[in-house]
Amino acid sequence: MTKRKPKKTFRSVTGYFPSKKNDRSLFFESILEKTLFITLEFDDNVLTYLEQPIKIDYKLKNRNTSYHPDCLVNYKKGKSKLIEVKYSTELIEKKDKLEIKFNQARLYAEQNDLIFDTFDERCIDIQTLRNMEFLYSFAFHPCDNEKEQIILEILKENIEVSVSELLTLITENRFEQAKYLPYIWKLVFDKLIKLDYQNIQINMNSQLRLNDE
Repeated sequence: MTKRKPKKTFRSVTGYFPSKKNDRSLFFESILEKTLFITLEFDDNVLTYLEQPIKIDYKLKNRNTSYHPDCLVNYKKGKSKLIEVKYSTELIEKKDKLEIKFNQARLYAEQNDLIFDTFDERCIDIQTLRNMEFLYSFAFHPCDNEKEQIILEILKENIEVSVSELLTLITENRFEQAKYLPYIWKLVFDKLIKLDYQNIQINMNSQLRLNDE
C-alpha cells in the first residue's frame, strides 16, 4: 500500500504501536494517532485497522496532488471508516485547506461504500484514555493459566470485590500478591473480568466482577 512520507512538525512524535488486533506494529506520526489506535483496541466492534491505507489523487489549481487519510477501520458490523487524525486547533486554523482534502476523502468514501470521519483530542476523555493506556500495558503480558484460573475461580464465588480484596482472598502474602496483580489487569484487558475504566480512575479500590456475558 502507498504511504505518505511523514513531515516533521513541532507536534511530531513518531513511533510504532504494537497492535493486538492487527498482530503487528503500526506506525504513528503523532501522539494523537497513537491515541486513536488505543481507542480502537478497546472497541469491541473493531475488527482490524490500517495506518495510511490509501492514496487519493486529485487536481488542485491544475496541479496533480494527493492525500493520504490516516486510518482505515474495518468493523464487525457496519461500514468501514476512513479517519483523518487532527488536533482541534489545526482543524480550525487550517479549515479551508483541510476541507479541500476532506471533500476528496468524502467523495472516495462514497464511491467505495465507506464512511469518512475525523478524530481529535476531544473524542476521548483524558481519564478514560489513561485507564486504557494502563490496561493496554498488560495486553502482551505472558499467560499463566494457573494464576489466571485461581483469580477467575475466586471471582465466581464473589459477585463483586475490589482489586485489593481479591488479592487478599488469593493470599495474605504481599510478595505473592504482587505476582498475581499483573494477571488481574491482563484479565481485565482480555475482558474476562469487568471493570469500569470509562468513568472511574483505576486503582486498588476498583470494583471487579466476572464477565459472564
